[in-house]
Amino acid sequence: MELGDAALDAEHAQLQGHALRLLHAAAGEDGLAALQALQAHAREHFAAEDADLRRMEGGNARCHLDEHANVLRSFEEVGAVLARDVLDAEAKQRLVQRLALQLLDWLPEHVREMDAAVARQRFQARTGGAPVRIARVPARREERRAVR
Repeated sequence: MELGDAALDAEHAQLQGHALRLLHAAAGEDGLAALQALQAHAREHFAAEDADLRRMEGGNARCHLDEHANVLRSFEEVGAVLARDVLDAEAKQRLVQRLALQLLDWLPEHVREMDAAVARQRFQARTGGAPVRIARVPARREERRAVR
């Protein structure tokens, strides 16, 4: 999930850590506290990204903003259910775990497909250029034979 933007990468790692804590939280107060910590971090992280997205022209900015809003809305809805006493402890724990699993499933693709544009925009704003990524590519079979 690393994009080469240290701040963004750290925030994503923290978001993932909060989601993992939520996954392993017990029912009741533990689950609600873990959800509130995740929600607070996500709200702050999304607000910073959203500011960048509003400055971007074109691309996936609108869809990206909508995804953030939908995730925050999901947190609020689950938090409201947890705060009410309508489910037993086991049902609350299943709800919390289901939310955490959904988030952990969503996050890597969101980072790769959506946040990469934010990282590029931030890099360009800092440096005036585009990032260059150098990676070693395995030689094709024909090239390996020619070298022998």
